[in-house]
Amino acid sequence: MIPEPLFEPVHFQQELDTLRKKVNCDFAAVALYENHEPSGPIKWQYVSGNLNSRYKLIVLRKGRGLAGTVMKTGKRMVIENVSKTITPEEKIKYPILMSENLNALVAIPLWHEQHVAGVLLLGQRGSKTLPKVINQLNIKGRLWEFNEEI
Repeated sequence: MIPEPLFEPVHFQQELDTLRKKVNCDFAAVALYENHEPSGPIKWQYVSGNLNSRYKLIVLRKGRGLAGTVMKTGKRMVIENVSKTITPEEKIKYPILMSENLNALVAIPLWHEQHVAGVLLLGQRGSKTLPKVINQLNIKGRLWEFNEEI
């Protein structure tokens, strides 16, 4: 039996669009377990500011890729400068970086009922740095039922 979705998709997309604009980022995305099953694959299901639709082809497992790593650890991942932090060989492990040409990012775990249910990714392209507001960003009440911590 597949659990009920946590939110209304149309409203969630609007919340994501609003959040991306409010924090002044080029790209925002939310990765969730497919079919809301923790044993299933992880996919980028909601995006805002995307360059293309390649994100739809990215399928991850817990502990793999950007979303999978954050879902496994339950902690934020911040990369201030992708080209200085991640080698070209390692970059292949993070397909969302390549498909959306991201240079700086923060990936935030989305907790729901004491489990990481998803990941919020906020990123910048080109030479833009992450906005200062991201360090203090509290997603509680901004993205439906999700919190950043238990």
